[in-house]
Amino acid sequence: MTSAEEPPRRASLSDDHPVLAAKSQTLTTRGIECALYKWTPPQNNNANGKNNIRGVAVVYHGFGAHSLYPTVRYASCLLAENGFIVYGLDFPGHGASPGKKGLLSGAEDLIQDGIAVAKVAQKEASSGEHGVNLPLYFVGSSMGGAIALAVADSLTEGSVNGVIMLAPMLSLKVGGTARSALGTLSSLPFLSTLPLIPHSATDSSKQYRDPERRAECDRNTMTNKSGLRPISAFTCVEITETIQKKFSQIKVPFLCMVAEEDVVVDNSKTEELMKLSPSKDKTLKSYPALHGLLCEPAPLLGIIEDDLIQWLVKRCP
Repeated sequence: MTSAEEPPRRASLSDDHPVLAAKSQTLTTRGIECALYKWTPPQNNNANGKNNIRGVAVVYHGFGAHSLYPTVRYASCLLAENGFIVYGLDFPGHGASPGKKGLLSGAEDLIQDGIAVAKVAQKEASSGEHGVNLPLYFVGSSMGGAIALAVADSLTEGSVNGVIMLAPMLSLKVGGTARSALGTLSSLPFLSTLPLIPHSATDSSKQYRDPERRAECDRNTMTNKSGLRPISAFTCVEITETIQKKFSQIKVPFLCMVAEEDVVVDNSKTEELMKLSPSKDKTLKSYPALHGLLCEPAPLLGIIEDDLIQWLVKRCP
């Protein structure tokens, strides 16, 4: 295995390299059989005959996306190609999992679903199948960043070795009046699940700067492209409020990667997380980027990918 200072790297996933295929499985959470994906590193052993598996990671997707959505898949392939076994779950209502597209039923349901896939990854990490117990990491994009942090806080302290958040949904620009309206609409059976709310901020041109990657995202047919359902919008507000209440008890090591030009989430709470969290290993990095950090063109993309991988590798045993 190469040293922690020199992980096997390539410039970026946009180079001419094969995309790693995921193994499709299912996982039942809250009685719902959801799509579960697993990526494994391309080689079992390095030149010295030693196992090249560094750890296990769970990648949590954002609202409206799914585990095979380009931005999420980029992260999973990047991790796998650098020695991590990766799991990704399509939350109910997302990707290949059942349910109305883009329907979120509540913050606690999201966390429960996140814990379900985390337990699968924990079992892999502690199985001894790879010769040693492996470290476990969570990586979350947008809404997935808040879920990753909340799940890590819900599990036994020390069972998660680190969390990486990509443009995390720690706060949304929703005023008190709008929040009350969403709460009311989400409580009405016939209106709560209708796609009533336009979401222009999620237009791909406002999220993804690299034209090729943006085009790939636009071609994806499994995303929610209709309006927001009131209950889903309210759930997004709920998950931000849930994680904000946990800031002062977040002890897990974490890397928060912020997009300075983000119009999807509100970055104002990131400094509060850094101030309130008692974690002894916390890092905040900011980039002149749009919400989709892994959809920036080179050379910024390479910098973002390097920061992500180097942070992980330096914390692997």
